[in-house]
Amino acid sequence: MKTVLVMYGGVCPEHEVSIVSALQVMNALKEAGFGVLPLYISKEGGWYLGGNKYLKAENYKDLQKIKDWGKRVIISADREWDLLAKGWLGFGGMEEKIDTVFPVFHGQYGEDGAIQGLLEHADLPYVGCGVTASGVGIDKYVAKRVAESLGVRVTKDVLATVSGWKKEKKELVKEIEKLKWPIFIKPARLGSSIGVVRLSKKKDLTDAVEVAFRYGSRVVVEEAVKNPIEINISVLGNDPYQCSVTERPVTVADVLSFEDKYIGEGGKSKGMASAKRIIPAPVSEKIKNEVEGVAVNIFRAIDGKGISRFDFIVNEKDEVYFNEVNTMPGSLAFYLWEASGVSFKKLVIKLVRLAEEEWKAKKKLVSVFNSNILAGFAKRGIKGGRV
Repeated sequence: MKTVLVMYGGVCPEHEVSIVSALQVMNALKEAGFGVLPLYISKEGGWYLGGNKYLKAENYKDLQKIKDWGKRVIISADREWDLLAKGWLGFGGMEEKIDTVFPVFHGQYGEDGAIQGLLEHADLPYVGCGVTASGVGIDKYVAKRVAESLGVRVTKDVLATVSGWKKEKKELVKEIEKLKWPIFIKPARLGSSIGVVRLSKKKDLTDAVEVAFRYGSRVVVEEAVKNPIEINISVLGNDPYQCSVTERPVTVADVLSFEDKYIGEGGKSKGMASAKRIIPAPVSEKIKNEVEGVAVNIFRAIDGKGISRFDFIVNEKDEVYFNEVNTMPGSLAFYLWEASGVSFKKLVIKLVRLAEEEWKAKKKLVSVFNSNILAGFAKRGIKGGRV
């Protein structure tokens, strides 16, 4: 039986969303016959390896208990070790061996390439996008620039950084005011609609931008699409890719809020499954084909692996705008794949297999170059050597 280490939680505003997605993933992996090692990262940044108690949703009502039940561990970047457990004399090796890692993070320090970089050093197969795709996908401004370079339609925007806002606030405000209003203000590296504000009054601009800066050092200010329809799609694979059916999220407000996405009727969360949506999206075949083609082209351009969800906006003229890409979508966008004929169980099996395939492909690449450069350098000495 293969063992999958599932990592989740994290030092991020989307901490609770990550827990919900991870619980869904862990139970699907169990059903698929995998051994599951739950590794919870607390809001304070502590790493805790748990057992069966970590698989039950009701136990997460008290996150302190989750920490109390767990064993403090770390993943070693040294390729000769997998998990190290904390003991009386520091960290030591553990018997548990990891076949594949399944990072189920949303947002910073998990979906942004940080964990992926560690796993690359540790030489562990892992599910999902690598460092490049994760880093590009997490930043809404950078992702839009990639899409734009491919000829994809994006809304006009302005990037505000903390340092720029402090030094050139008046100039940035003038630039933003030139956009067609209303506008959206979004933390560049955050998801789940956290910190997203739609503005129609210019007097509220400064306060809205400064609130967004509480979530990160980069803020995207962009024009709102007139009479928009949101269309989402999921992409699966390591190239070649396959696309899911499309969906149209349903909301009564101007912004699809955190509550719309994650809190169902009666205040209970089922992850992204809580959101109201129309599947498949009621759009023309032309729009459907365009959305599929653009999503695949962008995912390929950023070297996407595993799974993703692409969000698009369609205006009243049926023009399609790229909005953002999620390289670890909430609930793995399983609702889109179930509607496409792929059960959650089959989805996690495929993702683990894709992770193993990608790891094996990397192992075939040249990673060490043998040469006698150091021998020659030693002969000539520090001053005589040139690189």
